Amino acid sequence: MKEEFGSVSLSLSLLVLGALAGCGGGGDDSGGAPLASAASAQGLWNGATSTNRTVAGLVLSDGTYYVFYSSVGNPTLIAGVIQGSGTSSVGTFSSSNARDFNLEGSGVLPATIASSFVAKQSFGGTIGYSATSNTTFTSTYDAAYEIVPSLAIVAGTFTGQVASSAGTQSSSFTVSANGAVSGASSGCATTGTVSPRSDGNAYDVSLTFGPSPCLFASQTLTGMAYFNATTKRLYAFTPNAARSDGLIFAGSKL
Repeated sequence: MKEEFGSVSLSLSLLVLGALAGCGGGGDDSGGAPLASAASAQGLWNGATSTNRTVAGLVLSDGTYYVFYSSVGNPTLIAGVIQGSGTSSVGTFSSSNARDFNLEGSGVLPATIASSFVAKQSFGGTIGYSATSNTTFTSTYDAAYEIVPSLAIVAGTFTGQVASSAGTQSSSFTVSANGAVSGASSGCATTGTVSPRSDGNAYDVSLTFGPSPCLFASQTLTGMAYFNATTKRLYAFTPNAARSDGLIFAGSKL
């Protein structure tokens, strides 16, 4: 989200803002997920930055957040994910450990977030990379966060693309009815789990990679995912333990 971002583009056909705005994880008819309190920035947020990028972010109940952002002027092309953990306090949200996983050539950038919010209405502030480099953002709440996620909805086979510091490649995997994950990409076998969260429309994800040629050989990465039941698209991000790299997946359910 810095103007210094490189010009390398990745052909991930992610309608980032639209996809998350319509994020429907399914669920039963017994009601929505627990709502955020007035003292919490928890929720699904869609908006834009001062540098003409669209953003779609999720703040979980424990303060962990994932913000997908697009290329400048192109909301259909993902440019990276900002991930970290923060603290809500009387209308403010702050984070000192943000990491910007940039896919335009800048690598992983440390950052801070200083923002304000009105619960279930608005969320905006500044993402700072240094004393002289920052960007601002504004966003609004998306009530799709209150839909209850369900394994019955997300179970199935997905095909799409994965992106990391190494570039992009095709990938496919299957989520079973009990949440077990199995898949392969360019000779790399992957297993793991997908679990619906109890506090909002999102899924916890754990992926364990096989030996070389896997980029994350013999590592386990954990993160989160959204599933759009209308478009049957899944979006996920799992950083490595050191938060020095991560894996973004975007794919369609067959």
